[in-house]
Amino acid sequence: MDARKERILQAVVADYTETMVPVGSQTLAARYLSEISPATIRNELADLVLGGFLLQPHTSAGRIPSDRGYRYFVDFLLPMETVEPQLRRSVRQAFASAPPAADAILEVAASVMSRLSENLAVLTGPTGAGSRLKHVALVGLRPGQALLVVAVADNLVRQHLITVGEADDQDRLTAAAAWINRHAVGRTADEVEALPATPDEPDPARAILVEVAAALRTLDVPGTVVVHDGVRNLVSQPEFGDPQQLHAVLEVLETQRMLAEMLALTGAGDGVQAVIGSENAAPELRGCTFLVTTYRVGDRMRGTIGVVGPTRLRYGRVVARMELVSRLTGETLDRYAV
Repeated sequence: MDARKERILQAVVADYTETMVPVGSQTLAARYLSEISPATIRNELADLVLGGFLLQPHTSAGRIPSDRGYRYFVDFLLPMETVEPQLRRSVRQAFASAPPAADAILEVAASVMSRLSENLAVLTGPTGAGSRLKHVALVGLRPGQALLVVAVADNLVRQHLITVGEADDQDRLTAAAAWINRHAVGRTADEVEALPATPDEPDPARAILVEVAAALRTLDVPGTVVVHDGVRNLVSQPEFGDPQQLHAVLEVLETQRMLAEMLALTGAGDGVQAVIGSENAAPELRGCTFLVTTYRVGDRMRGTIGVVGPTRLRYGRVVARMELVSRLTGETLDRYAV
C-alpha cells in the first residue's frame, strides 16, 4: 500500500471509530486530507475496497474498515499514544491502594482495565513456566494427615492437606522435609518425581515427593480467569445492540476454561497482540476484537490481560493503557502477593 492509501485508510479508521458512520470522500477531504481532491480520494477509496481493506455497505454510502483494514492499521499505522499524566497517577493510586493479596490485586487490575478501555477486561492469574521448588515444609495436623507447604521462586506458595502414614509424627515429617529441601530444591515437577533414592532418604519422603510434584504442576496451568463487570461496557456499544449476538459473546466469555486457553495462547508473545474479527477461533467472537498482553511477576511467573470489544476500537489509546496496567499488575503482584 502506498503512502496516500495509508493516509486515507488511517483517516477512515479514525473517523469511523469516533462516529460509527460510513466515511465518504467529502468528509475525508474536509477533515483530514484537504490537499487531496475528493475525486482522487474517491478513486483511492475504490481501490481500497477492491483490495479488501474497506467495505461499502451500500452503493451510495461511504466506506467502513474491514477486518483486513483494521489488521493493516494495527500492524503498520497504529499511532504511538501515551497515557495522560493525570490518568497515569490515578491508575498508580488504584494499585497502591490494593490489598496485599493476589486475588484482590487482580480484581483491581480488571476494574481499572475495564474502565480505561471502556470495554470488557479479562485476566488470568500468574502461573509459572516450569516452576522450580524453593522450599518445602510439613506440619502434622492429626494422625494420618499433614499440611504440605510448597514455595517456588517469586514467593508463590501452595498449601495442601495430604494423607501420610499413621506413624508419621512431626519428627518423621520434619526429617522428610529436610531431605527434600537438601535434594529437590531448584527442580521442576518432573525432576522432583524422578529424584533418585539416597542412603539417607527417610521413609515418608518418596510419597511426599509425589505430592510436591503435583503442587508444582498446579503452578504451570492457566490461571483463574477474572471477568470484571465491564460487561456493561459491551451493552453500551451499538455493535452489541442485538441481544442474541450479545448473549452469544457472553456465553463464550463465561466459559472460563475456554477463555483461559484463548488468553494463554494469544498471550504467549511480547507486547500487545490483536485478534480481530474473523481471526477469532470462536465464531461468537468474530464481530469482536480481542487485545491481549502479558504481565510478568519476577523472572518466572506470568499472566495475561485481555480486552474484548467491537472491532471499532480506539486501538492506539487502548494499547497504551494496557501496557501501563500490565506493568503495574506485575509490579504490584511481585511486591505484595504471597
